[in-house]
Amino acid sequence: MSRNTVAAVQYKIGQLRSKNEFWESVKRHLSKARQAKANLVVFPEYLTGRLLSLAPAMSNAEACEYLHGFTQEYLERFSELSRKYGLTIVGGTHIHRMDDHLSETESSGGRRYFNESFLFFQDGRIGRQKKIHLTPEEQKAWPLAPGDEYAVFDTEAGKLAIQICYDIEFPEGPRISASLGAELIACPSYTDTAAGYWRVRNCAQARAIENQLFVAVSGIVGSMPEVAQVDAGYSQAGIFAPCDRPFPADGIIAQGAVNRSFTVCGDADLGLLRENRTAGGVAPFYDRKPALYDRYAKGVKASVSVSHSK
Repeated sequence: MSRNTVAAVQYKIGQLRSKNEFWESVKRHLSKARQAKANLVVFPEYLTGRLLSLAPAMSNAEACEYLHGFTQEYLERFSELSRKYGLTIVGGTHIHRMDDHLSETESSGGRRYFNESFLFFQDGRIGRQKKIHLTPEEQKAWPLAPGDEYAVFDTEAGKLAIQICYDIEFPEGPRISASLGAELIACPSYTDTAAGYWRVRNCAQARAIENQLFVAVSGIVGSMPEVAQVDAGYSQAGIFAPCDRPFPADGIIAQGAVNRSFTVCGDADLGLLRENRTAGGVAPFYDRKPALYDRYAKGVKASVSVSHSK
């Protein structure tokens, strides 16, 4: 099946009265994705952060442990929803503790938690991708540890990689994912300012161009001023393609309305992607020069050529 519909969620945060209210909001987005005949749904980074509104204000370390307490329910509920709605789901990201995976240095430094994205398949399988690049705030103010592996998953929507928010701002990871066969990158993001959003958005479109693949960006909107960790969101979710034939000139397949609750659905047609990779106007994924780049990465000094005119 070459034609696929991907849904990217603009998830609205706000004060919750119960856990059930959170799961009902998730179901509403899944229902809209199913109505659009989507194959894949991408929820945003820090999705479960909204659950912090059920508790009194707490420190970042306390917030991590509080969210970890929802881990089993999070895994079971999303697995159930994937089967019920007939959708493959990127369940945003969820902070949880994995002490058995930490080194002695990480444990002694208090970095006991991961910001991780989980991929839920209809047959019950669960894929995982930890955030690789932690933001300066995540490094300094959170007890989070970075991931150190990239994964590519076979899904109904094609070969999928997950780059979490800040990860998309580094070209190396998406290039590795593309080299491993990725045709689509899911980018669950959480940005609380317009500048942060546009960094992620512009980099997502750059990754789509240079790797000749699709990128689906999801995000958080709304506000929870009483929750310091996830107090506000700015986003315009979208599905993006290379800015080259046979896609739209601006590379935008679909996008939502800024800062509104939205389920953005767009076709990530793998047949058109193959056409772009074989007959596009340019071929940046294939025309790169890795041997040359490696020379400079290994410390070869650049030569300077200067000509003098009379």
